[in-house]
Amino acid sequence: MEEQAPETTNLHHHLTEGHDLLKVNAIAFSILCLFWSYFTSDMIETWLSHITIATGPNNENLSIYSPFEWVMMRWEIVLLFSLISLMPLSSILIYRFAKPGLYPRERTYLVSVLFLTTTLVPVMILIIWIYGIPYIFDLATEFNSSIGVGEKYDAASIFSIGIGITWVLLVWAITILILSLSRVFGLVENGNSRFRLRIVAISASLLVLTLPVEYDGLKLVISIIVSALADGISRMVPVAMPQWTEHQHSDTSV
Repeated sequence: MEEQAPETTNLHHHLTEGHDLLKVNAIAFSILCLFWSYFTSDMIETWLSHITIATGPNNENLSIYSPFEWVMMRWEIVLLFSLISLMPLSSILIYRFAKPGLYPRERTYLVSVLFLTTTLVPVMILIIWIYGIPYIFDLATEFNSSIGVGEKYDAASIFSIGIGITWVLLVWAITILILSLSRVFGLVENGNSRFRLRIVAISASLLVLTLPVEYDGLKLVISIIVSALADGISRMVPVAMPQWTEHQHSDTSV
């Protein structure tokens, strides 16, 4: 019976680790979806009481024009919050997966990218939901009051605004992560990530196709800005250094 070459064995082991990483993420995502589904109603009620809109004592100014759309909105909230909650765990797993094959300088850049995309972005999303969106409604309420227009609110549209902002930030973060990892892992061609144009095109198309109708007229502009920013930030990450031989590389990684 022929023995497998060490390179083949290492590749098989690495692919197995990658499969395990995806499996852990999938299981954790399912558990988080189940967890957040129990708290959706409380989250919606708490958030609505936090923003300053005149819904009336019995929420008579808050309407649901499409019950099916409202149900879909609640599931979107569950999925987005589960994905945001999963990001810190994913960053740890990705770092553990990539660490053995990276030099110290590459690890530093990888940690920076992971911190930006899977830790800082969720914090930004939380701040936007707690402070940013209520502030937008404050401005809208002041404007309506000054011109004497009555206030009626579509519950689904209110959450669509927040979900749209959240989705934009998530796509931006994931695009940066994919493009940066391709450079860290050496998947480059002529100085650019091998799949750069495809990833940028997919991200832009995804935003154009999936952003809520409240963003009609801005979808194309948002998708171009997000894709360009993600591509620009990912270019700051250096391409993986060549695998030096023992006598060429004196800086042993710890």
